[in-house]
Amino acid sequence: MITQEVEKKILSCLEREFPKDLSIEEIATKTGVHRNTISKYMWGLEKEKKVTISRTVGRAKMYVVSKK
Repeated sequence: MITQEVEKKILSCLEREFPKDLSIEEIATKTGVHRNTISKYMWGLEKEKKVTISRTVGRAKMYVVSKK
């Protein structure tokens, strides 16, 4: 899959669910993209400040779209 396509899927999924936060596993299920791929992209999106970790539940990080 093309980088921008995966990134767009992740961000639109998080925007649809806002204000609810989602884990990597939930994003993977909703987008149909493998969780390892989502994990890799979330790291990059977090560094670009496009997503934010809202909280941690056990070992799972919960993500939301960053406020613009």
